[in-house]
Amino acid sequence: MPDSQYNEVLIVLIACIALFLVLAAIVLLFLFLHQRRRFAQQKHVAELELQFREQSLKAQLEIQEQTFLAISQEIHDNVGQILSLAKVQINVMDAGDHLDKGLLRDIRDNIGDAMADLRDLARSLSSDRIQSHSLEQTLAQEVGRINKTGLIRAEVIVTGEARDIEPRKKLILFRTIQESLQNCIRHAEATSISILLDYHHQDVGVCIRDNGKGFDTEAVMQRSGGLGLSNIRTRMRLAGGSSMVESVLRQGTQVHLSIPYE
Repeated sequence: MPDSQYNEVLIVLIACIALFLVLAAIVLLFLFLHQRRRFAQQKHVAELELQFREQSLKAQLEIQEQTFLAISQEIHDNVGQILSLAKVQINVMDAGDHLDKGLLRDIRDNIGDAMADLRDLARSLSSDRIQSHSLEQTLAQEVGRINKTGLIRAEVIVTGEARDIEPRKKLILFRTIQESLQNCIRHAEATSISILLDYHHQDVGVCIRDNGKGFDTEAVMQRSGGLGLSNIRTRMRLAGGSSMVESVLRQGTQVHLSIPYE
């Protein structure tokens, strides 16, 4: 083979080898960058999952703390007062010279009322009961407890076709509604509460509306950080939903909640 042809073949061969090496380097670089991006995404997902678990645990602890507060308040306001009255009646009967059957019946009825209140309270706090009943049923029981006080008239209004809600989201939604109802009872000075439960195609919407004294939402956020309002937003966000609180002084408050079924 002439030297010129040999040199041409050698140049072509070297060019092919160089091109192959360049292509191989590009492929390796692409694989390296892809793997690096994949690891970064996996790390980011792991960090998001950890953050979600931490926030979810924090929300659960807040729910538990508020639930314990609601228990103590409920026992003090209702059961405690009834039992205190029964104790006074027993003392009166003990001081008397004869057995007052009418007073004895009153004592029996008061103790029965206290037991019924404790039973209703236990049902309200049971997560198993919440999961084994529909949202409408559990809300109806809450409304029944409120109406028994005789101080506030509450109702549940349902529109749309009821659908199952993912258990964790259902529990978060119900506890948030419970907290909103407790706020109405303790702070709003309301005489009427309506719970509007609306089943949409993609999600379920809830509106808790009262005719109480209302409040300035911006002032509350600035004064105390709006812990209660912030808790509502955090819970709904963790469950993939949304929330909005509207309140007008002397006109009442509306708490809007929305959460997807899955």
